[in-house]
Amino acid sequence: MSQSMPVSPASSSSSAEPSPLLVREEWWVPTSGGHQLHVTQVRSQAASANGPGILCLHGLFSDGRFFLGSNGEGPARYFIDQGCTVYLAELRGHGASRWPEQRAWDWSFDTYAQHDIPDLVRGVRARHTGPLFLLAHSMAGYAALAGLGIHSDAQRMLSGVCMLSSAVNDYSDGGLKKAVMVRFSSLVAGLLGRFPAKALKQGPADEPAALMRQFAEWAASGAFRSVDGATDYWQVLDQVKIPVFSGVGEADVFHASPRRAEKLMGKLGSADKTFIICGRSHGFASDFGHFDILRGSRAQKEVLPRVHEWMRAHAVEA
Repeated sequence: MSQSMPVSPASSSSSAEPSPLLVREEWWVPTSGGHQLHVTQVRSQAASANGPGILCLHGLFSDGRFFLGSNGEGPARYFIDQGCTVYLAELRGHGASRWPEQRAWDWSFDTYAQHDIPDLVRGVRARHTGPLFLLAHSMAGYAALAGLGIHSDAQRMLSGVCMLSSAVNDYSDGGLKKAVMVRFSSLVAGLLGRFPAKALKQGPADEPAALMRQFAEWAASGAFRSVDGATDYWQVLDQVKIPVFSGVGEADVFHASPRRAEKLMGKLGSADKTFIICGRSHGFASDFGHFDILRGSRAQKEVLPRVHEWMRAHAVEA
């Protein structure tokens, strides 16, 4: 695996955010296969250089704009306004991440977990001096846990992991619709070499066929393992020892049900685990779903403050 390293001046550039209150810089982290992962660093002018940092990781079919749009608004803005520095990262093939000279959709979930995410953690830690947290949505949550379980050096660089709407899929909920959609997605991706999420208006980024095949196999068998079968990620999760926060929407049955999210948390070796179900039966004003648990005014009122308070309580140097 290629190691993440400080980016040379030639690989880094700055651009002004429309809001004069925000300081914005972008750079790239080298990873395996000649890919370079895009990171946008954003903070307020008043943010402390030694304050908390948050590495934000998007989920399937997405990119860094999920956390912060071009207008400077989004869930990351909440944390910026609290004095945090956010790092909006993009996995290979997503957003402004750079491809090698020869483009090929030749990666899987294993690549995200074992290469991209650990290298992003190392790259951000090389620049950030204060406490550093990882905030992940959906697929990025369990990919991050798998990667950190394997790469203990990257795990030690973090003060904690916070994931929202993260649960490994199976066919125990979601009904026939889920089974049909998962199998259809895998079939289409196999025929085209990638799943055409952009063309089907599922999101701004396509995903490789190997990843979609993994999802289909996991859903049918209840497995959570590498393509070659050599790594059982369910077992790897026992090596995750740092604090973990998991929040899931009570109404999110299809993508990340509370039952499956709790199962994921139960596999972790950490002694410091916080699990919340965001819904009326657990004291929230409404039942949250897969995306509004992070995005929108309701999330800013009820979910993000809980995440930030958890981070404040765990803000120690890694």
